[in-house]
Amino acid sequence: MIVCVAVVGHQNNPLYIQSFTEADDALKLHHIVHCSLDVVDERVNNPKKSGPTLNETFLGLLYPTENYKVYGYLTNTKVKFILVTTDLDVRDVDVRNVSIAITLL
Repeated sequence: MIVCVAVVGHQNNPLYIQSFTEADDALKLHHIVHCSLDVVDERVNNPKKSGPTLNETFLGLLYPTENYKVYGYLTNTKVKFILVTTDLDVRDVDVRNVSIAITLL
């Protein structure tokens, strides 16, 4: 289940953050989204063979936590979409399809 969606601008400024959990978890999810921006910058600035290519905008699993998995998607204009899920056994293909659907809205 998706518990948080964030849209972050090209200068890492938050454009939209929505959490779908209790108010107590909202601050924790905002922190997780903020920490994931470092991973996105690392993957974009230091591409490796196992990382995304220039044509690949789905960044995949950024990092797992004890209760969540964080996925990223990068647009052509360097706007980042961050998805936080509670499903620890979700497939990358499913998250990629959701990320593409969100960007088309």
